Amino acid sequence: MPSKGPILTGSLSDTGHPVIKITVFGIHSDLKQEFEVMIDTGFTGFLLMPIMSAFPLGLTLVGTGNYTLADNSTSPKLLAIGSVIVGSEDPVHGVIVLEPNQCGLLLGMDFLTKAKRSLMVSKIGVALVDEDLVQKLFEAAIDEAKKIHDA
Repeated sequence: MPSKGPILTGSLSDTGHPVIKITVFGIHSDLKQEFEVMIDTGFTGFLLMPIMSAFPLGLTLVGTGNYTLADNSTSPKLLAIGSVIVGSEDPVHGVIVLEPNQCGLLLGMDFLTKAKRSLMVSKIGVALVDEDLVQKLFEAAIDEAKKIHDA
């Protein structure tokens, strides 16, 4: 399978966080909605969104889970199944954490893992890069570093 190229999908917000636009839907793909989300590498989940934003999407509830927050407190959350699309890519399916309070949407590490993408952040933009391409870049960088070290 050939490597997918990077998807230039976003930018840095005014506060310096990587943000992209995604489309979210539940079991009824005709109830799609576009959102701007912050990519949060400290969030191990798939997607976190306010429950009020989830209602119009018809997401299917699947249970609850306890999440450890940045202040080390634990908070129970409702969980739903849903899908995320970035650009013209295929949908990525995962568990969406539903936040009872109004908040910004967070796209987490589970999304990047399931999408087989790495996050590249620069002042010129935000890109999601195919993991196979990243692996090749790492290998080439390690080989080059060994050549310099051995010289």
